[in-house]
Amino acid sequence: MATRWVVGLLFALAVVMRAAAVEAAGPWRATIVDAETRQPLEGVVVLALFTKCTAGWSGDYSCEYVDAEEAATGRDGRFEISPHPLPSSWRTEIRSEFLIFMPGYGRARPANRPRRVDPDPDQSPTWSEILQAKDALLEMPPLETWAARRDYYNFPGHTVPGRVPRDRWRRYREAENVERQYLGLPPL
Repeated sequence: MATRWVVGLLFALAVVMRAAAVEAAGPWRATIVDAETRQPLEGVVVLALFTKCTAGWSGDYSCEYVDAEEAATGRDGRFEISPHPLPSSWRTEIRSEFLIFMPGYGRARPANRPRRVDPDPDQSPTWSEILQAKDALLEMPPLETWAARRDYYNFPGHTVPGRVPRDRWRRYREAENVERQYLGLPPL
């Protein structure tokens, strides 16, 4: 009797862990606007990175690149990244990461949500959750000076990881090179 109970519990746990392991689904879409003028921004590049992370028996994780997809906003400020339902298992999780960049603008942020002074990362939604919500609206603040643009560009968080093949982030690299030229830096 106890054996059947343990087997049932393990099966239920495996089902729950499998369901939790599938994050990358999509589609991911939003409208991106200028934070000051509220006008749609054309040409913002969005790079979605998909990584497979496997839990080791000792509790550590090892992650590897799976795929990447680029999109750019049109005149209406909208973009869409197609669905990526990737296989998972109870020890494997597919993670998505989004890099959003436009020369002369700062970090994208949700426009239709109040900003918290002391955000709790455990309570904050992921980019994946934000971009799968209906009518997601993001804003990007314009950076008015050369110094502001340099400081933002030197801040980590928008750099494409080295494990992503160059042919999967062509538009993103072009946008970065426009900013690098403005800042007097050599191209990537």
